Amino acid sequence: MRIGIVGLGLAGATTAAVLAKRGFDITVFEQAQAIREVGAGVSLWANTIRLLMRIGMTQTIERIGVRMNEPPLYNRVGEQISTVSTLDRGGVRGHTFHRAELLDALSAMLPRERLRLAKRCVGATQSDDRVRLDFADGSTEEFDLVLGADGIRSAVAAAIVPAAPPKFANLVAYRGLVPNAAHLAQNRMAVWTDRTRYFIVFPVSRERLLNFVGVVPTGGSHEESWFAQASQQELAAEFEGWDVRLQQIVATVRETFRWGLYYRDPLPRIAHGRIALVGDAAHPMTPHAGMGFGQAIEDGFALGVLLAGCQPADIPARLALYQELRLPRATFIQDVTRRNAQFFHGDYPLKPGETRPDGLYPMAELIEYDVELEAEKKLRGGNGT
Repeated sequence: MRIGIVGLGLAGATTAAVLAKRGFDITVFEQAQAIREVGAGVSLWANTIRLLMRIGMTQTIERIGVRMNEPPLYNRVGEQISTVSTLDRGGVRGHTFHRAELLDALSAMLPRERLRLAKRCVGATQSDDRVRLDFADGSTEEFDLVLGADGIRSAVAAAIVPAAPPKFANLVAYRGLVPNAAHLAQNRMAVWTDRTRYFIVFPVSRERLLNFVGVVPTGGSHEESWFAQASQQELAAEFEGWDVRLQQIVATVRETFRWGLYYRDPLPRIAHGRIALVGDAAHPMTPHAGMGFGQAIEDGFALGVLLAGCQPADIPARLALYQELRLPRATFIQDVTRRNAQFFHGDYPLKPGETRPDGLYPMAELIEYDVELEAEKKLRGGNGT
């Protein structure tokens, strides 16, 4: 059984690593000329750290990751409001990573002959027994199964759901890295908010660097570019008068990027026939719960279980189980993300009858979930053969 994976970002690399570890015949297509990741830091909670440990990444996690503390949540002047739990019942703690280092580690688990760089997929077409991928260079490839890990603007998704542009959240995120100098008053994971905007910081790269993200409203203007260079002065103006510890961090910024935040409403389906979506192609969300990449990891590990022993004729039934399992979970996390956005941003829209939450959704309720266990239950009780 041949599996084609479109996209070698964090979602595609994780899915490919899981399937390669389980012995599947995979080929990964990436439009970039080289393996790379934009952005800076990423947080993974215990529900996904456990999964990565199961494919032999324990030492890698300790080498390139930083264990989370119990991050405090402060108001704008530095008074503590609450803390966020990062430890599961089994003693596994969340970690933070530099995105590029994590992508390198995941990509290193893939056979190089299975990677096809500079291959931009422009569409997918399926028949009863195969899927054809079309590429910008005019070439085509055929597979028994195709997984779209090509992000929020997925070309593969158009084969199974109506094409539609992503929605702009009327928010932008200032992102970047600063040296984790000993003189900084705050050099661990922490969050500040005034309920209209927020700022989060956490260490990466074995604590050599601090990743920062400041999310602010834009007044409803549409961001034309996905991300653009911004200035330290712009960032400082957004958080003028805030906690001195936050301002110490902002003062060290030499480079920052301003990212428009986009999302989609939950899709009606994330699998159909011989095509399935993973990561942002399936369920893009804003960063307000820190679970976007975690959901991509859960997708990959769910597929690893649900495709076990699968023959080409079984693929539609197995992918139907994947959708039954993953769509409700990812939709729930999307809803938690929206709820947290309502806590952080006073003008974030409410549904009829909703009231603005007075705290973040309890992380402890999210991190005990075990997608492999749930996939095994689904496979035993489902209609896959």
